[in-house]
Amino acid sequence: MPQRTPSTASASLLTAAAAAASLVLVAGCSSSSGSAASPSASSAAKATSAAAEQPLLRAGEADKVVDTYQSLNNQANARRSLALMAKADGGAMLAADKGYFTQLPKLDQKEVAENLAPFAYVQRSFFIPPASAKADWFVMKAALADLKDGKAGAPATTFTRFLVFQHLSGGWRAVAAGDFSGDEQKDIPALALDRSGLATVVAPAARIGTSTPSGLASAVADLYATGGEKSDLAKTKERDDAISVHTDRGNQMDDHAYADYKAARPPVGATFAVRTADGGALVLSDSAVDETVLAKDLSAYVTLGKSLQPFVKNGSAHMEQVVQHDMQSQIGVVTRSGSTSVYGIDQQTIGIDATPMSAV
Repeated sequence: MPQRTPSTASASLLTAAAAAASLVLVAGCSSSSGSAASPSASSAAKATSAAAEQPLLRAGEADKVVDTYQSLNNQANARRSLALMAKADGGAMLAADKGYFTQLPKLDQKEVAENLAPFAYVQRSFFIPPASAKADWFVMKAALADLKDGKAGAPATTFTRFLVFQHLSGGWRAVAAGDFSGDEQKDIPALALDRSGLATVVAPAARIGTSTPSGLASAVADLYATGGEKSDLAKTKERDDAISVHTDRGNQMDDHAYADYKAARPPVGATFAVRTADGGALVLSDSAVDETVLAKDLSAYVTLGKSLQPFVKNGSAHMEQVVQHDMQSQIGVVTRSGSTSVYGIDQQTIGIDATPMSAV
């Protein structure tokens, strides 16, 4: 994935689009008895070891997964290759990559160079479920650092990133990501670990107080569709920024065009949740909205912003109607009582359906 800094900006049809100290957990390690241990003590140790939960994979193995991911991702960024990126990312992240790479020719090349610059994930913490959970994914918490001459620079302090790595048919892929930015990094919850140092998976539909982890996606989509009328998300900067997109949707149209958002089904994506220490959940998920802009009269037309034109054949033409398909990747927290907050929303246009003006 392009290592864009966190953003809640929306890609506007009328303007250029906006694309957007940790402890390493050693899971499942057990100590061995010394050579002088008695047979009974040895048997007890074996029994304890057998009873302990085994991890999906060990922290050292997870570290290698991330190392491989970084290498592939940096190669894909350097070559501007979506095919190579597909070996690093999967699911919703790969869908967002495809949208971003489609826009590349029309984006500000200085910003592109910054977004695709070599990077490394440092200060990694792994939250790995037990094998008995039957999950095929784990979570990493890390800081981002620039990579120069093979060496990582100082970690960025402006945001903390969480990524989900899932084992798909082609191997391990990054499939979800979310960031806590600025002062909101203080709201990063402690994640629950069992006696074996393993994380607890929370099912998307599991009830947590009055909410579910899967409810975060629909609540975020509703921010764009209705301004949050149907959601009860707690006040955060990300929530308010998304509401402002709904509020400002008709700006610059001078009553000659109609603009509206509707919640949509994301083409790919899932909900991943792990238990927090207070009994709630940290949630990463994906949602989608469609923005429709329709010219109201014969003298009006819709034009695509420069960075959106690559999605449409003859994208610079005057359009009667445009439907812009946007996908959001979000990270949030559900408290034990069910109160839900969103702390990061990264929105990416993944497609556009446009109807050119009829010839007169």
